[in-house]
Amino acid sequence: MKDSQITYLIRTRDEKGISMLYDKYAKALFGVIERILHNSALSEEVLSQTMLKAWSKIDSFDIEKSSLFTWLMAIARNSAIDKRRLKSFENNQKTDSISSSVYEIEAANTPSNSDVNRVIGLLDEKYRTILNKIYLEGYTQSEAAELLGIPLGTVKTRARTAIQILREELKDEKNLFYGIFLLIIILALIG
Repeated sequence: MKDSQITYLIRTRDEKGISMLYDKYAKALFGVIERILHNSALSEEVLSQTMLKAWSKIDSFDIEKSSLFTWLMAIARNSAIDKRRLKSFENNQKTDSISSSVYEIEAANTPSNSDVNRVIGLLDEKYRTILNKIYLEGYTQSEAAELLGIPLGTVKTRARTAIQILREELKDEKNLFYGIFLLIIILALIG
């Protein structure tokens, strides 16, 4: 079913719409949420919250600004980062090390995994590290600079350079669905 049909069903409060939305996007959303939280149970909870937010805030979705998937991914990412930042979550995770990397984590068995890894693999380690800290781990640029022991200006320059490299790589793609994860990273960093 097309996104426009799913959106229509949700806007008219037809429960088939949310069911179809879940069937179509839950796997990919769960993959991104789990990359941020590193906890399956919490990831399931955030996925449920994401679907509830989509149901209740569907009127804020604007097809002119983004695709339905991009909109959902932003909700999922922000919800996961919010969950991660909660004090209780931090206390529960003190002994856990967050060592994930954008390019090392397998996507939720989506066909785009190899393409995303290929494009991310074009970046030098210093750029991947910055994207990892800012996007996946939810640090601000200032926090990332302090954590990595590098000047804030360097973090900003590396983030900007990484975005330029990714934009250049994706500029000729006709089907950007497989690159949507990268586009969300770009939007998150410049937004």
